[in-house]
Order: sequence, then structure tokens, then C-alpha cells
Amino acid sequence: MKIYRRVAVVGLVAAATGLAPAAALGAGARSGRAPTTRKDFDAIVGTAFGAGGFTCVRAEPNDEGPFYYESSPLRRTIAERMAGTPLRVGITLGGLAAQPGRCFPLVGAIVDIWHTSPAGLYSNVGPDMQPVDTTGQTFLRGHQVTDENGYVEFDTIVPGWEVVAAAPPLRVAQRATHIHVKAFHGREVLTTQLFLPDPLIDQLYADAEPYKSHRLLNAPGLDRPYERIRNAQDHFFNEVKAQPMTVERVNGVLTAKAVLAVLSQGNRGFRTLWR
Repeated sequence: MKIYRRVAVVGLVAAATGLAPAAALGAGARSGRAPTTRKDFDAIVGTAFGAGGFTCVRAEPNDEGPFYYESSPLRRTIAERMAGTPLRVGITLGGLAAQPGRCFPLVGAIVDIWHTSPAGLYSNVGPDMQPVDTTGQTFLRGHQVTDENGYVEFDTIVPGWEVVAAAPPLRVAQRATHIHVKAFHGREVLTTQLFLPDPLIDQLYADAEPYKSHRLLNAPGLDRPYERIRNAQDHFFNEVKAQPMTVERVNGVLTAKAVLAVLSQGNRGFRTLWR
């Protein structure tokens, strides 16, 4: 199976060698006050200048948005019986190596994702922000720990688009379909967003339920429904000059994959900032 889009985001200092899930969550982690040794430095150099790895390119971080929820469930399947078209999302974290365009896998990082339902609803959001109170719910949220290839995979559904009322001068905030991602390793955090291709989303909203029932959305504080927007109309898509992931049907399931490549000093063994 090919990698459909390779995206890189600068800002995560993370591991390249095997941490068990417990270590990734902070068990037995190294103190930030520990002295740096020759062994530490040699490991950094060996990782950055080592052979192997995979192709990657840089890209920009993106906005977290207002709906992040700390301590999402540790799980692969995140839909919680929410109706929608199944989507498999594979994410590989890579550290940028010294050789241009090459990365090594980041092992033991925590990858956290969240997105809307086809009706434009996030879990754990109150009734003053969206038409349905989802306080305390966890649908379409989850995290996993990267394996020896720096890889995690989530089974979810194709997200919806969203609209919320905003303070002046904005008044209304509309978002094209996207998936939020945060990755934690050591003392650094990567925050970005993944976008889906317009033709796929157009088709779902034209032909498939529950999407086509939500081509227009309203929200508390708005005086009328708004029409769905596409990627080119999305502020955050344009701000980072994003490219949508390519999506293919693999074994009957829509599948999208992304490589998030980041600056790295290799495995330093520090506790993550995950909470």
C-alpha cells in the first residue's frame, strides 16, 4: 500500500528508538535535570546521520482549535457507533534526518486525534456552542502510541464540516472537513490538521447519509443556516498552504495516510507532556 501524502511539521523533538507504551506515557522517564553525557550526544548524532528511514518533506504546524479535550481514550476505534462512512487514518511520525528529504521513525510518541461528526458536532461541547449538548461524551476522539515504525492507525468515520458563532468582527466561523492531530514526545508537542479531498466530501454530501442531510448547518448565536464550505474557503487550509490527503479504497475501506515529519534529536527518554 503506498503512502498517499507525506507532510512534515516542524517543532516535535522526539524519539527514534523503541519506547514501550508505558515509557511513552512517562513511566521511568528521565529527569530534565539529568546531566548530558557523551553517550547522549553520540546517540543524537547517530540517529540524525544514520542510514535507512523513509522519504519525507517539511510542512507547517496548524491551529489546535477550541475543542481539544485532554486525556482522550486510548483506542484505535473512535466512532462509538456514530453513523457515517468508515474511514481508516494511518499516521506515521518521522524525525528529520541530516540527509535532506529523509526521516527516521519516531517510536513511543502519543498521537491524539479528534474531529466532528457528519452533523458538525464535537464531543464534550456545551449547548451554547452547538445545537446538541455533548458534554462528557468522547465520540470521535482517541489516542495511540506509535510502534517501531512510528505508525498508528485509527478506525473512524469521514468527518463533517462545522460552523459556530464567533465574536465580532468575525461573527461566524466556518471550517471545511478536517482532522485535528496532536503528537506528544519528550517535552515537545506537535499540533496540526489533516484535510480530505473536496471531490470525496462533495460526493458524500451529495449522495450519502447522514452527510447530505447536513449540507446546511446552524449554531447557537447565528440567525440563519450556512452552506458547507470547501478547502479553498477554509482559513487554516490557506494559512499553511495545506494539501489534502489522498484517499483510496483498500479492502473495501476508505483509507488515508499521512507522514508527519518533525525536527528530532532522537530518543532522549524524557517524560511526555501528555495528560
